[in-house]
Amino acid sequence: MDAHFFRALAQELEINLNGRRVEKIFSPADGVWTFSLQSTGGKEFLLFRPAKSVGLFFLSRVKPLNPANPPANVMWLRKRLSGRRIFEAHHDWVNLRVAFTISPGREPGRYKFLLFDLKKGVSLIHELPEDFGAPVLWPSYAEIKDTPEIWKEFPQISPPLRKAMDRLSPPEAQTLLNNLESGTFNSFYISTDIKDEFAPPRVWPLKGSAQQKIGSAIEASSLYGEKVLFPTMEKLENSEDKSALKSGKKKFKRVMNRIEQEEDRLRDLLKRKIDAEALQAEMYRIKPLRALEKITVNHPEQGEIVVALDPLLTPMENMTRIFKFAAKASRGLKHMERRRKEVEDEQDVFLNQNLLPPSSKDKQKKNIAIPTKYKNIAVALFVSSDGFLIIRGKNSKANHDILGKVSSVFDYWFHVEGGPGSHVILKRDHPGQEVPEKTFEEAATLAALKSYKCNDSKAEVMCALVKDVRKIKGGAPGQVLVDNVSKTLHVEIDPSLEESLAKK
Repeated sequence: MDAHFFRALAQELEINLNGRRVEKIFSPADGVWTFSLQSTGGKEFLLFRPAKSVGLFFLSRVKPLNPANPPANVMWLRKRLSGRRIFEAHHDWVNLRVAFTISPGREPGRYKFLLFDLKKGVSLIHELPEDFGAPVLWPSYAEIKDTPEIWKEFPQISPPLRKAMDRLSPPEAQTLLNNLESGTFNSFYISTDIKDEFAPPRVWPLKGSAQQKIGSAIEASSLYGEKVLFPTMEKLENSEDKSALKSGKKKFKRVMNRIEQEEDRLRDLLKRKIDAEALQAEMYRIKPLRALEKITVNHPEQGEIVVALDPLLTPMENMTRIFKFAAKASRGLKHMERRRKEVEDEQDVFLNQNLLPPSSKDKQKKNIAIPTKYKNIAVALFVSSDGFLIIRGKNSKANHDILGKVSSVFDYWFHVEGGPGSHVILKRDHPGQEVPEKTFEEAATLAALKSYKCNDSKAEVMCALVKDVRKIKGGAPGQVLVDNVSKTLHVEIDPSLEESLAKK
């Protein structure tokens, strides 16, 4: 997520969440968090998935499906956070972090802040880190123009931002820079180009690209988040994809831990340069001394310090040795900086491949990947003319199972009116995905073809969102109540449709 968009989003969330109670916490998938919030007008959920470039942080009316048994980290957080209210936010937007003050829990004085860190995850903390929300330094427009890798010194000037500024006239670029520095954002942009299908929201216009302009960061994050998260979770229901993601995350965590350990070791060596400088400043006095394990000397800037020595070496040899290792450490830290960047880039590529859903151009109508969860349910699978997966139950048990096991609350449900018939589910990738009318008609026709109307020329078929269809407690398998019918379709029954749309 872009830091400037994160800044605007955190500012809006601070207002939106202020005073609201966290009712419950869930984890629908590894690395994904759902916070059920006190809300009027229906339930609302704060969804969070940490990842530097493909991180998600948004509000939704749709709750993702959760595993039957919550993992231990969810239970730990649920016990300490449920029932507590969210108040003012503390911003560290350059580092993609925001911490909310929370009301006292069962243990007063413990865990004062709920921290969302897009790089590391969600946590409860007692105090804010020392470097949290440090003042942000800004370069001039001339510096940005003349320094290709300015992001190294000023991380808020990311390569995509610099590229966008290059496309603007100097006055436009300066205006954008002024707005970014002041944190003034009135519009947000989501690309609607197929080539930028999953481009995250920005606070600057995307010149040369079809785009949707939105007046709220919360709305923009929700549109993007739902579009990305729900189909990705569907994809990760495949056990092979899930295990590949898990093992890949572990691998990168091990590599980054080794890099951090080596950086700590090199920094310790570099710090000893002060010892060598102090020895150098007083070498005239200590040069004749021998077999010392430590010595007190005065550094020109640091004052009096105690320097540990190798007693087998003279003070001059100790000084030379410390200077030598400090120089090596300086070179080593530059190498580790390059290595860290390489690993972070590799990790970004890996996460992009695993945490973004397949693009439209990768989806072929007859080659939709079918999750393994369908294998144990008696269903017939079809692919509509527009490439949507359609599921039809073969018996009453399957009709019962497809509502709870293979459908999402934002999918569409079809059933012939007035008599018995199969249940049909039209799968959507995310809550905001639009379905062409032809696909609605095909799904309705498939429902009619397995109903008491199958020998008629026409039929009326109900269509409703899955969230509005309820199983009858104690009723026979397949019996449901429909709270709200979205539409009724009048379709002509074409028996050849089954063969033409059947998933092969």
